[in-house]
Amino acid sequence: MLNLSCEKLQSMKSLLISLGVLLFLNSPVTEAQTNVKIRKKDFKTVKEGFKEAWSHVSAGDDYFKERSIWYGSAYDEYRQAMVYNNVNPELNYKTGVAALYSDNKEAAADFLLKALGQDNELTDDILLMTGRALQYAGRYDEAINTLNDYLNSDVRKAKNNLSDAAKYLQECNSAIELIKDTLSVEILNVGTNLNSFADDYSPAFSSDFNTIFFATRREIKRSSISLTDGKYDENIFQSNRVNGNWNMASSAIGRLNTAYCESPLYLAPSGDELYVYTGYQNGGDIKLSIKEKGIWKSPVSAPFKINTGGAETSLTFSPSGNEVWFVTTKGKNSLGGKDIYFIRKTPKFKWSGPQNAGPNINTPFDEESVRFSEYGDTLWFSSRGHNTIGGYDVFYSVKDSSGGWSKAVNCGYPVNTPWDELFFNPDKNEKGAFYLVSNRKGTAGGLDIFHGRNVPVKTIVQGEPVQLPPEPPDTIIHRVIVESLPVKPDTVVVKDTVVVIREITPAPVLLPEAPKEIVLYLTGRVNDSETGDPVMAKVDVIDISNDMVIGTTASSDMDGSYRIKLPAKKSYMIDFRGTGFLSDMKRIDIPENYSAEFYRLDMPLVKVKVGKKVVLNNILFQTGKAILTAGSYTELDRLAGILQENSLMRIEISGHTDNTGSLGLNSRLSEERAKAVVDYLIQKGISSERLEFRGYGPQQPIADNTSAEGRARNRRVEFKILEF
Repeated sequence: MLNLSCEKLQSMKSLLISLGVLLFLNSPVTEAQTNVKIRKKDFKTVKEGFKEAWSHVSAGDDYFKERSIWYGSAYDEYRQAMVYNNVNPELNYKTGVAALYSDNKEAAADFLLKALGQDNELTDDILLMTGRALQYAGRYDEAINTLNDYLNSDVRKAKNNLSDAAKYLQECNSAIELIKDTLSVEILNVGTNLNSFADDYSPAFSSDFNTIFFATRREIKRSSISLTDGKYDENIFQSNRVNGNWNMASSAIGRLNTAYCESPLYLAPSGDELYVYTGYQNGGDIKLSIKEKGIWKSPVSAPFKINTGGAETSLTFSPSGNEVWFVTTKGKNSLGGKDIYFIRKTPKFKWSGPQNAGPNINTPFDEESVRFSEYGDTLWFSSRGHNTIGGYDVFYSVKDSSGGWSKAVNCGYPVNTPWDELFFNPDKNEKGAFYLVSNRKGTAGGLDIFHGRNVPVKTIVQGEPVQLPPEPPDTIIHRVIVESLPVKPDTVVVKDTVVVIREITPAPVLLPEAPKEIVLYLTGRVNDSETGDPVMAKVDVIDISNDMVIGTTASSDMDGSYRIKLPAKKSYMIDFRGTGFLSDMKRIDIPENYSAEFYRLDMPLVKVKVGKKVVLNNILFQTGKAILTAGSYTELDRLAGILQENSLMRIEISGHTDNTGSLGLNSRLSEERAKAVVDYLIQKGISSERLEFRGYGPQQPIADNTSAEGRARNRRVEFKILEF
């Protein structure tokens, strides 16, 4: 599936294959069978709708054969084909596999179970695929039974499939044990000021945690597409935190980003040295950039010898600065996969040779993203070995009095999930808080940066706080008492059985003498206009009187809900922006006599995809003419804003009429009106090369022309996304 490597795909004739940055997030299972054929005669049920459905099957099959990043597109096509026939076993199998290999893993189990129920011999790997999908769905008992059925079956099994099944079984059993000691933590996506629909990862923080550098594979320029996986090569972005909120990230200033791909690894406490990974060179090396007079210089060789012919993908310094810990694919005495190594300063202030961190930390599988705690007595890292519950999990190891490191301990659930969790960083600005990177459910796309915090468990009964018995000692995350080990209490996770709370209701502070505050909350849900699925979006409240943003929140990735306090009963514009969706804005007018505590505004957002058509509301013309009225400007300004936000988007503006009057006149008028909209957008600074216009007259109705209401709906202006 996702592959964050910056490998340079090179032909056998001329170039070597170069390994890239992280090399983690391979496909969730061994390659699925691609020779499963959906037969037309088995798929067809009735004539009506078949032609369109079969076109989606064919398109899905084309994507499915390409594998890699195209599984997501295959999934979208197959889902549309299922509107016509959702019981075909081959279609369900391929839809489930496409989900499993894309960002839709949580949906895979239902499709594969349906295929399995109809034909349990459909493919040799259907039990393996279904077991893995059930693991992602958190249905561990079912996953264990299904994986055991696979291992005990008589079907032909590839050697790597057998080892995969055994590992998935181990992960499911680990998950069952770790969930028994669920941690009381809240983990939320940091939002679209940092994250995008592409992969965002490898954060490096300043010592005060108010500056962040991170790697992103979002689109920056057309020429930066990786030949390996079709994604954009990684570049370094940065953001600053002001009043507790991260500003909109932008490309790092200076010469950090080059023709190669770069990821930030470690920002020195001084703030003027940034260690970066550079791809396409020697398998992938660690280099150093120096900031001089506020400008980052081009990365140069690191001042110590840790680069090999393999890929060095992670680096950190101990708090004392006397040790450098790093990850490499090609170190001596490797236990297998990527291992963690370290070098030390000698008494003569030279660096020692690399040493493997040993079996308490490394495994035959991959390790990644190594970090120290503030005092250097705890090492955080991610691993696909030990007792992971799936993919990369975050682990910690504690230094003992002799300088050795304890056996790695899993940080527990929900810090870890069947997805990948990497780049764990304790947040120095908030006790018990941390950052991590994951591709779990709730991302804007691919890998995202998340923020977690310890949550005290409180009970509210009928609106009143209930006094709970004292908590058992040492339940706060990042704190532990290790017998016989002198460990400072800032680091490790202790697991006590608690309840995970998705939405925390704070216990009210009872102040009898204080006047009762009049409160008003704007609340609602943001969802996908087509599927109804929840959408994580930034929600800005704008005061119409001064055009100032007076409040910002984000909708939940779990159910799309949001809530924000309004300062007064008046008029506002509410701006919704979700990555991968068209932004939208609605006006609300709250009268002074409004007595309810909540004002509800739900917002369906339109997902951006080529071919998508969107009706522009309130586009008005003078009767019988192609002259826009002033009432149209608000909607057209919003469209201009969308085009400015998405600089590579090309659209077609189309005019439509009802069926009254002359066909020729309607066609001409609709085209002139579409051109009037294009002319307005050009005046707003949108390049004419990004705009096309057509008049379709009455040829594409969206409603019945026999009623006045239907004719009104057909008289419209649309835009269609041509490129994105």
